[in-house]
Amino acid sequence: MASVASKRIAPALEAPPSVFARAWKWGAGTLSAGAALVSIISSVRSITGAEQVRWIGVAPAADTAWSLGDTLQLATTLTDAHGGVLPGVRVGWTSTDTVVAAVDSGGAVVARASGAATIVAAAGGHIAQSRIVVRPRPAAIRVYGDSMLRVPEDTSLRLVARVVDARQHAVPGQTIVWRSADPSVAAVDSAARVSAMGAGRTTLVAAGADINAEIPIEVYPVPATVTVQAGDGQRTTAGRQLATPVRAQIVSRGGRPLAGVAVRFAVSDSGGQVQPGIDTSNSEGLVGAAWSLGQHPGRQRLTLVVIDRPMVGTTVAADADPSPENTRLVAVDGPHTAAVGEALAEPVAVRVTDSTGVPVSDVLVAWSADNGGSIAGEAPRTDSLGQARARWALGPRAGAQRAWAQVGLGRSVTRVAIEASAAAGPAAALTAVRAGALRGTAGELLTPGPELRVTDRGGNPVPGAVVTLKPSSGAVKEREAVTDSLGRVALVWTLGPQAGTQRLTASVPGVERTVELTAQVRAGPAAKIALGDLPATAPGGELLPRPVEAAVTDIHGNPVPDAVVSFTAKAGKVAPSRARTDASGHAAARWTLATSAGDQRIEALVKDGGYRASGTVRATAPPRRRK
Repeated sequence: MASVASKRIAPALEAPPSVFARAWKWGAGTLSAGAALVSIISSVRSITGAEQVRWIGVAPAADTAWSLGDTLQLATTLTDAHGGVLPGVRVGWTSTDTVVAAVDSGGAVVARASGAATIVAAAGGHIAQSRIVVRPRPAAIRVYGDSMLRVPEDTSLRLVARVVDARQHAVPGQTIVWRSADPSVAAVDSAARVSAMGAGRTTLVAAGADINAEIPIEVYPVPATVTVQAGDGQRTTAGRQLATPVRAQIVSRGGRPLAGVAVRFAVSDSGGQVQPGIDTSNSEGLVGAAWSLGQHPGRQRLTLVVIDRPMVGTTVAADADPSPENTRLVAVDGPHTAAVGEALAEPVAVRVTDSTGVPVSDVLVAWSADNGGSIAGEAPRTDSLGQARARWALGPRAGAQRAWAQVGLGRSVTRVAIEASAAAGPAAALTAVRAGALRGTAGELLTPGPELRVTDRGGNPVPGAVVTLKPSSGAVKEREAVTDSLGRVALVWTLGPQAGTQRLTASVPGVERTVELTAQVRAGPAAKIALGDLPATAPGGELLPRPVEAAVTDIHGNPVPDAVVSFTAKAGKVAPSRARTDASGHAAARWTLATSAGDQRIEALVKDGGYRASGTVRATAPPRRRK
């Protein structure tokens, strides 16, 4: 039998102040509990039979509730002065802490919060007490929400879970630790935030207070990207259908093609049509549509968006070329000039308009250059004024050069030419135009005169270049000659008086290599003849011991070879009578004196020019012969 706790309380009107003080203590020092107790005591004294109560007991004297909402039933026993049980006497009930535990008129105690409270039963001025402890005990882990989670890929959500008692009330002060059976499908952190990683199924486990709870989760694939497979970057004339339909693949975050995904195709403000407007992906995740461009030239766009996920989509672009009959293309300015191989200082430009002069913007312009030059557009399309600009580097050949700008597909729209003049670059080479041997006569003008040529790095003639001339002998008309429009200099070189080899050095500022011209100079025509030394005397009738030599020279004293010299003896005989001078300008003959004694004379004559020289030998009489 449960223990019974009892306490007698004197009638309220007779009770000393100390009795009320103890009653207040039983009520946990709260005004409401004390007032309720006094009210109960006062009311039960007026109930029939209450005056007979001499003792009251309550059972159990102490009890524990393990879950919020649990009900504990208390029972009372009342006796009279003789110890007899008094039935049917009304009992008043109160709780010293109704936040923890509440009691009704029948002694049923309901646990409300963790803690302890005293339940007081009163009748006939007597009370009894029961100590009630509310101590919630973990019985399960409750995860709030659906019994199974189904979430799309690449999303996250926060789980809410509590450790609860047997009546599903949260037990405070409990920590829950989460883990995933397969983090590659779904990962969960310490804050119960779940991240859907990849398509599949797994289980999330919550552990706390030696209790586990599981919740299944399914991660299903959703469209993550729309990847264009074909049809992007095409071009055709405005208003026509593109040759290749637009095709795209719908792929999940894990790279899986998704079937059954509805995709909307929408054209830009430039107009045009697309068929169909909505397509559903096939088993390979592919959707497609045919695209006809709008009538406005320029870049046009087609947007592909997953209907159920408007943030997933992509855009393809195509270029609508202007129609030939409604397009005008002109060069903006010119002419242009730069050195060969160099870029023009300013970009070249063209303007595209329609037939009424309205600028056509955002159309592609293609550039090309002749003569080995290069040209590149600053932007691929015309601007808001219908203009396009390009940087042009001229080719390596001097003279007129051309570049071309073209709109459209080439055969349909006429291209426009842009002209520039390429000037030769700085002097880079000096060469002789005629590299053959130069031959001339001493003291005379070298004919034909040699020519020099100055060119740039690309071999183009450089006009106006200064060529410095330094002859080793003789003189030039200009020590510093200037090249003509063909980059040439004709040399006027009067050779020096010495026969043999003469040289002339030519140089150009900035050109490292010089040119040396070599002239082989021959003697001039015979201008002088002289006989060599003759003996003063010689026996008559005999051959002189040494030949008679004649030296022929030109006006500068250079020996004249191959000159014809005629020898004439006024007495005696000379042989040969005609001889040619050798390389040293000498010709020789043998002279036999006449037998007569006395002065004998010999004469040498140069046939060309008529120059003469003569010499005399005294002939002695020959000795007499014995008979």
